[in-house]
Amino acid sequence: MRVLLGANGALGHDLLGHPETRGRVEAIERAISRAGLPFTTLCQDRVADRVAGVSLPQEIARVHNPGFVSGMSKLCEELKADGRVANLDRDTYATGSSYEDLLRSVAVASEIVDEVIGSGDPSLSGFALVRPPGHHAVPRSPMGFCIFNTVSLAVERARENGIKRVAIVDFDVHHGNGTQDIFLRDKDVLYLSTHQEGIFPGTGRVEEIGLGEAKGTTINVPLPSGSGDQAVKMAWESIVEKAIRRFKPDMIFVSAGYDAHWKDPQAGCSFQSSTFHWLTRELKELALDLCKGRIVFVLEGGYDLDALGDCVVESLRALNGSPSNPLLDSDALFDDEPEQMRKVEEAVAEAYEGISRYL
Repeated sequence: MRVLLGANGALGHDLLGHPETRGRVEAIERAISRAGLPFTTLCQDRVADRVAGVSLPQEIARVHNPGFVSGMSKLCEELKADGRVANLDRDTYATGSSYEDLLRSVAVASEIVDEVIGSGDPSLSGFALVRPPGHHAVPRSPMGFCIFNTVSLAVERARENGIKRVAIVDFDVHHGNGTQDIFLRDKDVLYLSTHQEGIFPGTGRVEEIGLGEAKGTTINVPLPSGSGDQAVKMAWESIVEKAIRRFKPDMIFVSAGYDAHWKDPQAGCSFQSSTFHWLTRELKELALDLCKGRIVFVLEGGYDLDALGDCVVESLRALNGSPSNPLLDSDALFDDEPEQMRKVEEAVAEAYEGISRYL
């Protein structure tokens, strides 16, 4: 198994004291270096050529309102001239470098898509270590640390390359409301999200199943606070795997957020580092079974830097066929999860009842 890794740490998109900082990708890169994992590096010349061309903003405008895209460009030019930082909403900021950093992140993700599709090698997986995250960004505005919806743009790139049916699996602890909105009426895109119920952004209810011909192609499994390894495996076996197998995608994308880890300060789930190894291994096996191994991960959340690095490394281990590192979770305490399993069973049963006719 091989992994194509592309990174954009968005070094200029940075605000001291904010959870979404350049230190996130830097922490991941340090963890990868310590682990000594083998991977193939994306050619940065190709990324630079994409960013320098005129087509990339037009590609972004296929998902986002053209006025929003051009407005971000103009705003960041003004911020660069003034040396200021702007608050786009209560959670999301922009600097003078943000627009260029966003272009590079989109270019990294789309170039990885091109390579995974074009290689014809089922053993090759892609991982875009890019920031800021994107799955909350809606067509006309930023939201929740996110400005452009990177995974949705990567999906559109795949469709330009002849991919017809796409599954997006979002295991970030927060629901990807932006991605759901973008594909809510698209019967050729299956969006599946497991997330903690009752937290930001307040979407991702069981009854949100898609609209029109796309009913049944949006599947949400909200899990109670405290959910961990057992909970996500139950959700996977009861709903997620069945839905993907029935949909038969030509390619799988993963909104890879790691903030469901028990150390993360942004939520209240209790995933272990090894949980992400298990999830990634299962996703890669599905890709091999259903879509010639074509799978691309795009980084979303994860805000405890040590945990984030460990969790991404666990995903990379799974993608290259290496076993999980049992030492990563040696100091973790998960005493609360058994007490939560009744609530988990009820939540999964409710989600299954709401979507069972489409499984």
